[in-house]
Amino acid sequence: MNISIIMRFHDDTPSGGRKIIYDYANYLISQGHNVEIVFLADVPYKLRKHNVIKKLVHYIDFFERFKNQQRVSWFGLHRNVVLKAKYNFNKSRYQNSDVVIAFDYGIALHIAESNYNLNKVVYMIQHDEKVYNVEKIIREAWSLPVQKIVVSSWLYDLVTEYDNNVILVKNYVRTEDFYVSNPISNRKHVVSLINHPNKYKDTKTGLKALELVHNVFPDLQVLMFGNFQEPSNLPSYVKYILRANQDTLRERVYNQSSVFLFTSILEGWGLVATEAMACGAALVSTRNGGVEDFGIDEKTALLNNVGDYQGLADSIISLFEDNDKRIKMAKSGLALVNELTFKSSAISFEKILLKVARRKNNSDDFC
Repeated sequence: MNISIIMRFHDDTPSGGRKIIYDYANYLISQGHNVEIVFLADVPYKLRKHNVIKKLVHYIDFFERFKNQQRVSWFGLHRNVVLKAKYNFNKSRYQNSDVVIAFDYGIALHIAESNYNLNKVVYMIQHDEKVYNVEKIIREAWSLPVQKIVVSSWLYDLVTEYDNNVILVKNYVRTEDFYVSNPISNRKHVVSLINHPNKYKDTKTGLKALELVHNVFPDLQVLMFGNFQEPSNLPSYVKYILRANQDTLRERVYNQSSVFLFTSILEGWGLVATEAMACGAALVSTRNGGVEDFGIDEKTALLNNVGDYQGLADSIISLFEDNDKRIKMAKSGLALVNELTFKSSAISFEKILLKVARRKNNSDDFC
């Protein structure tokens, strides 16, 4: 197959969603397919408000960042994955593509309005994308007559309310990258969590919960990590790790943690949570949607309502007070995420693309 993956311009920093796509690109190359990743500077669509200034910014962005789009330094893409940068989607460039993968709602709408053959299009949905734009626009994209792939069970249920041409391919954990190197039983009162400015990640609730934990366990250590600058006024028991690479996350964060705290309001999946579980951290989480595929309350995780910082704190305290419970939960979580293998997901992903490549018309059955 000739496969074109269409994404927006990138800033060459780690991203969970992009990591999944890059992993699949490498796998598809290993299976003998041709893969190109095309980064677009602008993805206009009818529902997007016309803004002359924004359009000018996209033009400038394209010329200033063009060269930097043709390399990804933080992920080991296979040398045969072709990287390109374009201003927008021109359907004439993709006549020889057997499959075109749209990375998000804007790209899916942009491609659809270009009069490209939608039988060739796969729309990858990794989140309830209303966290990025108004809900009306997202639901319009979800209603497009294209093959959709979702990464979690709750997204499957949500997207099928708008279209039934949806297939679930669950995310995975690369256990060769994330594994236990520090015995689970040896860990101290250490909690890790991710920092992100998006309000749906709700980092503030996590910090409020940890303040309550610190009041009970003054020896608490918090490992916070992220691609964004350290938040101001962090308490002294919080250590901030900026732009941690894979090895740092595994050894200095996840494998030091007794508990991983997952505070999102809405989450498509939660790669950092499953990575932490694969490294032996017990999961304390909100009921944020994505957690449903790996967070089983009182078995592989302790779940709380969104925004309930007192409940999150109580959950962490209960694990600190009962070490046997923490160890048992961490081991149960480890066993569950180890079943979420990359090979299984990659095979399923490839099968869907092969079906799309063979698709003749809109009436073909994909579900």
